[in-house]
Amino acid sequence: MKFVLYILFWVFTGSPFTLVQSPIRLAVVDFVGEEGWEVAAQLRNLAKASNIEFEVLDDDMVRAASRGAGYTGSLNLNRDEARALGQSFGCDFYVLGKVQTTRRLSTGEQFYFDALAGLFFVESRTGRLILFTYEQAKAEDERQAMNQLRETLKRKWSYYAEAITAARALQSAAIDNIGQSSPSAVEVLTDDLAAQGVQQPFFYQRIKPEYTEQADLAGIVATVELEAVFREDGKVGEIEIVRWAGFGLDESAISTVKKLRFKPAERGEKALTIKGLVRYNFRRPLSQAERQEEIERLKRSLRDIKQDPTQTSRRPKP
Repeated sequence: MKFVLYILFWVFTGSPFTLVQSPIRLAVVDFVGEEGWEVAAQLRNLAKASNIEFEVLDDDMVRAASRGAGYTGSLNLNRDEARALGQSFGCDFYVLGKVQTTRRLSTGEQFYFDALAGLFFVESRTGRLILFTYEQAKAEDERQAMNQLRETLKRKWSYYAEAITAARALQSAAIDNIGQSSPSAVEVLTDDLAAQGVQQPFFYQRIKPEYTEQADLAGIVATVELEAVFREDGKVGEIEIVRWAGFGLDESAISTVKKLRFKPAERGEKALTIKGLVRYNFRRPLSQAERQEEIERLKRSLRDIKQDPTQTSRRPKP
């Protein structure tokens, strides 16, 4: 876990986006995975046929904008990266995702196909992840599993669309409330904390967040970053995701931060409330078979080192 202090400012700048408009400009980026373009096309069609008025951006234009922005298909974006991608599209919201179909062993010699999709709905103006949803379907046949997954997406589209409209309503309310409340005073801290006589919070233990089953099935390797308030009373305050990963990993990271116990930051003998960055790296744990294979590989490497003649001492010739 890496802890980084932040300086807090309230800054209001102009934006290229119109905060409240009808229809909602929506971009759907081709999903990661062999079936990704099919699912992305399905979502575009669902948005066009929705009873909520969407202006769905042309798929060729979205692809060109993605390439121009240097986007390579990452689903593990921080807010600045997500906001920059949204600006390249010129949309209000956009959708990213991953689609995967895997043949799995159930019992004995029985196999089945597991089709899954992870969908990320992102607000362009802020780069905020407004919704992540994980959908899954199982069947004896690969195509059947994929068809069932697509039926699930069709059935749940209204839920996704309502999440987008709710996010737009919150956007509008936030604009209406600008200037009506002032932020609480926060002490400005530089990176050179020692020079200021400030001691960072001392954490009593390291807690490892859980790698979720969803992430395991999708083979996710990701980093989650959170901004958390560490209060002067030794309790964790507000927590905000600033780099999201989906697949239950964001929730796992939040749950872990809430469990942290610490001695508050101090200047002299005065406890301070500060905001800091917490980072967790997630990687699929090795299975028992994989761990055993790794052990055997290390053993072979050690034997090779011992047998390497360059590693043995030689007597000088008389």
